[in-house]
Amino acid sequence: MRATVFPSVLLALAAFVGQGSPPRTPANSAPKPAVDPRARPAIFHGGKIVLNDGKGTVTEALLARGGKVLAVGRLADIERNPDAQNAVRVDLLGSTAVPGLQDAHGHLVSYGNSLVDVDLRGCKSFAEVVERVAARASVEKEGVWIRGRGWDQNLWEDKSFPHHAALSDKTPKNPVLLARVDGHAAIANRLALAAAKLDRPFEEEPKVQGGRILVDEGRATGVLVDRGMELVEKCIPSPSRATIEARILAAQERLLAFGLTCVHDMGTSRDELEVLKDLRAHGRLRLRVVSYFAGTDELTDAMVADLPLLPDAGDMLSCPGVKLIADGALGSRGAALLADYSDAPGERGQMILDERALSERLAVCQRHGLQPAIHAIGDRANRTVLDVYETLETVHPTAKDLRPRIEHAQVVSLKDWPRFPALGVVPSMQPVHAISDMPWAVARLGKERTRGAYAWRELAPELRSLAFGSDFPVESPDPLPGLHAARTRPTAPTSSGDDAPTPSESMDGASALAGFTSGAAFACHQEDRRGRLLPGYACDMTILTVNPVSCEPAALLTAHARMTVINGEIAWRSK
Repeated sequence: MRATVFPSVLLALAAFVGQGSPPRTPANSAPKPAVDPRARPAIFHGGKIVLNDGKGTVTEALLARGGKVLAVGRLADIERNPDAQNAVRVDLLGSTAVPGLQDAHGHLVSYGNSLVDVDLRGCKSFAEVVERVAARASVEKEGVWIRGRGWDQNLWEDKSFPHHAALSDKTPKNPVLLARVDGHAAIANRLALAAAKLDRPFEEEPKVQGGRILVDEGRATGVLVDRGMELVEKCIPSPSRATIEARILAAQERLLAFGLTCVHDMGTSRDELEVLKDLRAHGRLRLRVVSYFAGTDELTDAMVADLPLLPDAGDMLSCPGVKLIADGALGSRGAALLADYSDAPGERGQMILDERALSERLAVCQRHGLQPAIHAIGDRANRTVLDVYETLETVHPTAKDLRPRIEHAQVVSLKDWPRFPALGVVPSMQPVHAISDMPWAVARLGKERTRGAYAWRELAPELRSLAFGSDFPVESPDPLPGLHAARTRPTAPTSSGDDAPTPSESMDGASALAGFTSGAAFACHQEDRRGRLLPGYACDMTILTVNPVSCEPAALLTAHARMTVINGEIAWRSK
């Protein structure tokens, strides 16, 4: 813990929060129940049912009614239960049912966008990126914006950022903006730069608070980092309500097919939240969504006057908190570090929201009883967020009750590891990042700093508060590779072939499963009703071809979901 509190930030918080003022009780009421309590009971049997009860219990049958688990145990005992009269029987066909898998950090609309935008994942060169975009441009009307996502210069022979020239030559009639795989950098073509008035000469790199516009020989290269992207993005027509709805519904179908029963949507806009509420009201929201309102650009009392949004009786939609972004991403060197990038002397990334800006937004969260969830990847960003959380708790001790979250917590100084449990901060992490980033992480961070990367066991020693997700569409939403990564956490190779001296972060099967179930539920204050298959809990189940607790980790990479059950109803099943 820090010994001192920054006076200026303390004064800011005191002014904004008000000493001793309790969080506001939400005034909005939940809609009518989405689950009929008179629905016929159902018996799930014919396979293994993992309860995630902390005791390793596996049983053979489960009785559900009205969306909740009534009983678990031997099939013969379940069949004799008076509440099992006229029950529907669901045969698991030898598969394994686990509590519904949850993704504690994803982006619904962005994932829906990725299903229609140009897919640039896996491109082995910038030339391949240009080829894919040119193919889309050949069938688009002149002037229509072309979006794409997924390029990663770390996969190319030349690992430097690209220049827009080749892209612009192949797309002369359409403005183009292509997001890097992490969503924290993009490249724009000549027409897109012109729309943002960035096609003029520059004597030096323009100053952008919380971002960059890369310049070479006095001209923009087309690469925009973090808030630099906003200069082009604001030129793109806003999506219609119908488009937002279509993207959410398309994402929902894919996510259910991966066996996900709930996602935490990180950075929900007001328009997106209204669409989600409308889908819920009309019974079209079949995937549970825990929404975190986007507050990075601006956060005022008026913007969150109707929040938190309480869960409805079916628990399909809630909005308990606010998502903020402290820094950029490691792959685009936007993550804020305490010392220079090992492969880019003089560069340390940038803070998107500094300490005072974070403090002002946290004061709004505190006044309205909203849980803060702050993106922090670099060790400087993580330390800054921990400092602000500590200051908030000094001013307002009940702030810990909000369960403040840090999203990603990828690179954390060893000195800051114990501050997570001490401050009650929930680390919301993505195990798959340790796999996809590791080939180049040591080059970015150096051997010593890599010790503090992807250290999920160190940040949540008791594991109860550890929440896992994927950060889709940055990574696939499929939770099975995430379970595999959590169980096989690799050490980081260095250029010399030695292993970086990282601590053992690999987990057993039960602990990895908890991160995607009870841990994710804990992260959003819903551990009392989801994340376990016990009487009184929601009957949410993911039925898998393997038992993720006892199988060999490698088996997770070839396994798949067979059925997704939400509130006791089959939301998706494989054909």
